Amino acid sequence: MSKSPDVRTVALLAALFLAALSIADAAQQYGFGRAPTPAEIAGWNIDVNGLTGKGLPAGSGSVAHGEQVFSDKCASCHGDFGEGNGRMPVLAGGRGTLASARPVQTVGSYWPYAPTLFDYIRRAMPFSNPQTLSNDDVYAVTGYILYLNDVVPKTATLDAGSLAAIKMPNRNGFIDHDVRPDVHNVACMRNCKPGPVEVTSDLARHLGVTPATSTTAAAVAPVAFADVQRIIKQRCASCHAATPTQSGFAAAPSGVMLDTPERIVAAAERIEREAVKSQAMPLGNMTHMTPEERALIGRWVESGAKAQ
Repeated sequence: MSKSPDVRTVALLAALFLAALSIADAAQQYGFGRAPTPAEIAGWNIDVNGLTGKGLPAGSGSVAHGEQVFSDKCASCHGDFGEGNGRMPVLAGGRGTLASARPVQTVGSYWPYAPTLFDYIRRAMPFSNPQTLSNDDVYAVTGYILYLNDVVPKTATLDAGSLAAIKMPNRNGFIDHDVRPDVHNVACMRNCKPGPVEVTSDLARHLGVTPATSTTAAAVAPVAFADVQRIIKQRCASCHAATPTQSGFAAAPSGVMLDTPERIVAAAERIEREAVKSQAMPLGNMTHMTPEERALIGRWVESGAKAQ
């Protein structure tokens, strides 16, 4: 008699094993939802590789058409020539300022890759109604902004190939290796500013990333409320007011209004949390709140947040 297991027994055990796996797999299903369609995936999958231009869509747009679209959709915030209205971001100029005491970071002076501009405009602009421009319009606006920065001529028409081929002025202005001091400390020891070290901001202490010492633990000097109110008015109140002046806002975001001394004092903790600690506000730092201003607000809150 053969000692080999019966073929039918083996088959039965295999079937039971597969059935158990199937039951276990079914237990992982939640019973709702479905796989996304290719069209749905395509609606989200719109990223563009800045270095290679991979992901740029079909279409094209001229600088001339871009000027018209920019005037209709963008100039209310960024100015007719990218100079920025009020405290809105400046898009043009700034070449040669990055190493100065007051660098002006614009598309022309700072951005390393041209396709990234297309990606950002298509994804996030216009600010109050993003992803409403056609691909042709985005190519055109991209071309107009590059023209304002003397990167392309006024007669240019951009498409995927020509946009990816553009070499931005600051293309080689970024360090391409990890410069964290605990990984590579050589880069931190070059081109150091001569003379004694001067601490110009205590923002790190307010962010909670600097241990307290006998100096930092000392009593915080009072901050004049007038200075805080001026910062809030310039950097925050264009949106956070009973009647916002910022384009695209019909009411104060989340109902937070900072247009009176009483409202500023009442929201002191929230201002500290959003503008000093997390730095989530102003949104995208569109009004250019400086580290020194954030630190001053932090000292005001720490000293009691009083309207005096």
